[in-house]
Formats: sequence, C-alpha cells, structure tokens
Amino acid sequence: MMKTLDQRRERIVRELGILIVVSTLLSSSVWAFSGTCGLMADFGLNPQMASILELTEEQKALIWEKHETFIEGINPLRNRLFSRKMELRELWGQGNPDQGKTSAMQREIQAIQNQLQEKIIQYQMECRELLSPEQQEKLGTAMAHHGSRRPSARFMNGW
Repeated sequence: MMKTLDQRRERIVRELGILIVVSTLLSSSVWAFSGTCGLMADFGLNPQMASILELTEEQKALIWEKHETFIEGINPLRNRLFSRKMELRELWGQGNPDQGKTSAMQREIQAIQNQLQEKIIQYQMECRELLSPEQQEKLGTAMAHHGSRRPSARFMNGW
C-alpha cells in the first residue's frame, strides 16, 4: 500500500512538472507570436510611418481594413505553424528521434512559412497601391534610410 501511495505521489509530481514546462513553452511561444517580438511582427500600420507618409484618414481606414482581413487570413497559418513547431520540439525531445519524421515536419514548417511570406508580400503590395506616388517615394526613402533589408522590419511593421 505504501509503495502505491509513493508511486502516485511521484506520478503527480512528474505530471505537474510536465504541465509547468508545457505551460511555460506555450506562453512564451504565444508571446513570440503576439506581435511584440519573435517570428511575426504586428503587421499593423506604424503611427510614425503614417505621420511620415502623411496618410489621409481615408487611407488609414482602408489600410486598417486590409490589416484586419490580412490578420484573419494568416491566423490559421500562424496557428498551424505554431502547432507544427511544438510537434517538432516534441520529436526532438524523444530519446532517439526519427530522422524521417523530423525532416518531414521541418519541410512542412518551411512550407507554412513560405505561405505566410506570400501573404505578407501580397498584403504589402495591396497597401502600397493605396499610396500616392509621392507617398510611395517617401516610403522608399524611409525604408532606405532605416537600413532595413526586409520590408516588414520596425518602421514598416509589415507593409
């Protein structure tokens, strides 16, 4: 009877430990996806850029509308990417991970990332179409002076 009680306690402690680790991983990963930092920036319009471009209220409203549609469109991909990354982490956590499974999971992750990139580019181009030629020029200048290699960096936050 004593041994059974000790085994139960050990099992509960082990399960609580696993729960804490998983909760920590999930909360840190959700934070990384939240837009404050990590894999995906918050693809919204940066107020500083809106000021530099001297956007009209109508342009801001149209960009916001595109932003909401964009976020709705990428959320399923972001969620799938998050799930696959967690699955890959679990595969690597096994004592002897299956190379075929880990390679296949990595390919799937890359495919999802490529789909996200395509949606980001499409969103950026659609937003740029809302700008006047002068605003597009200002946008190019701001990006060049910012020194960014990718359009979704700090100043642009995705477009």
